[in-house]
Amino acid sequence: MGGMGSGSYYRWNSKQTVEDGLTLDLNKLIRDGSIKPGLAWQGTLVWTNTRTGEQVASIGYVADLMDPDNAHIRLHYNHNDKPQNYSVPLTTTRPNFGGVRWWFICPVSGQRVGKLHSPPGQPLFASSKVLNLAYHSQREHKFQRLLNRAYKLRERIDRKAAVYCEAPIPKKPKGMHSKTYESLRAEIFRLEREALAAMSFSF
Repeated sequence: MGGMGSGSYYRWNSKQTVEDGLTLDLNKLIRDGSIKPGLAWQGTLVWTNTRTGEQVASIGYVADLMDPDNAHIRLHYNHNDKPQNYSVPLTTTRPNFGGVRWWFICPVSGQRVGKLHSPPGQPLFASSKVLNLAYHSQREHKFQRLLNRAYKLRERIDRKAAVYCEAPIPKKPKGMHSKTYESLRAEIFRLEREALAAMSFSF
C-alpha cells in the first residue's frame, strides 16, 4: 500500500456509500465530549450495529486541541491485522453568527472537511470526495427513501417489532405519550401510502 497522498486513493472508483463504512464527525465528537477544545485528550471510539448492539469496529485516538494553530488528532488501530498510526491536522473557522467551528484537514487532499470516512477495504480515513463516496439516499428510489423513513419511525415505537410496510404498526409502548404515538402512527401511514404510490409508478 502506498503512503498517504501516494495516489492510491485517487484511483478509488467504488460505488460504496458513506453508510457502508466508518465515519468520524469532528463536531459531533466535540458535542459528545470525546474531544475537548483547549485540552489534550485520548480515548477509544466504538461503532456498534444499531439493531443488534454488537460492536463492529473501534479505534484509539489522541487529540491535542490546546493550541488551535497546531491542533491535531492521532488515530491508531488495526486494519486487516496491519497497524495504522497517523496524525490528522485540525483547524478552525469563526462563523458569522459567532463561536468557533473545528474542521479536519483531509490527510489525502488537504481540504477542510467536517467528516472523514473509511469504507470497507480502505485502511485510512479521508474525505468522501477523495473516496468517491455517495450517500444511500442518493442511490435510492423515492419509494425506498419513504419506506426507510417509515421504518425508522416504526423503530422509535418498538425497535424489536419494527418491520417494513404491510404489517401492523406496533402498539404504543409504555412511557410514550399518546399524542406522540398517534403522531408517529399517522406519519408512518402517510409515508407508506406515498411509498406504495411511488412504487406503482416506478415499474
